Amino acid sequence: MKDVSLYEEIFAAVDGETQDLGDDADEDTLSSLSLKFTSKVSNLEQMCYIMEKVLLRKPSDATVYAGFQKVSRARAIWDRYQELADNVDKVYLFGEKDDDLPPHEDIEFVYLPKNHQMVREWFLVIDKKIGSNMMVAYDEDGFGVDDLKKDRNFKGAKTTKPEMIDKAVDLLQDVIEDING
Repeated sequence: MKDVSLYEEIFAAVDGETQDLGDDADEDTLSSLSLKFTSKVSNLEQMCYIMEKVLLRKPSDATVYAGFQKVSRARAIWDRYQELADNVDKVYLFGEKDDDLPPHEDIEFVYLPKNHQMVREWFLVIDKKIGSNMMVAYDEDGFGVDDLKKDRNFKGAKTTKPEMIDKAVDLLQDVIEDING
């Protein structure tokens, strides 16, 4: 099995200095087209929601790749992801299997083994003809730290560069093929 890191493949290739976003960055910053950052969970949740809102407004030709570290971390927003799946071609949800979420015909689960590098990564890649973008962040505190759930520290990047989106999609498709066949 390929044990790859989306974060390692993308972070260094994104231009700019790393900004410390803390735990309460403004929406303009979180909506940036290109950004390298350190952050807490609350900013990542908001950044992803901003990206997802575009797909919730109207149907799109998008393919979505979402990494939640653990599948259970998607439960709180599962209704939103089912609605999102109704509006896009396909959603691939990556994470360690620790929960069974209700199925949706356009959501495919990609269950990562416990020791896979990507279980320490939170990502959202939106691949579409116009408006592709992505965010990837690495959990600096370590996977599974329950007492730090909301206060975990991440380092990551956001970009809209087509070559970076293509690189991410190729890597994720390889992981999907390797795990799901």
